[in-house]
Amino acid sequence: MLKNITRNSYLNLLSGVVLLFTSGYEIWDSFGQAFIGAHHGIFIFSLIHIGKSIPEIMHGLQHIEEADEVIEAKIQAGHTLSEEKVA
Repeated sequence: MLKNITRNSYLNLLSGVVLLFTSGYEIWDSFGQAFIGAHHGIFIFSLIHIGKSIPEIMHGLQHIEEADEVIEAKIQAGHTLSEEKVA
């Protein structure tokens, strides 16, 4: 169960966005000061985290779209979903 939670693309995207906004706020708040803090590294990490989760989500959405096309083609061919055998 823990493996499923840690590999959830939507949760990874959400955590990346939260890190992006919170570290972005810290960067904006410390703008003009001549030092680099941990928030700069967290900002870069959040961009990488978001970048890793977007292709996984797009791949999943592509599978959903393909499944919708198959169902629509079967409906147009005269099949009903109740005729299909459940595996």
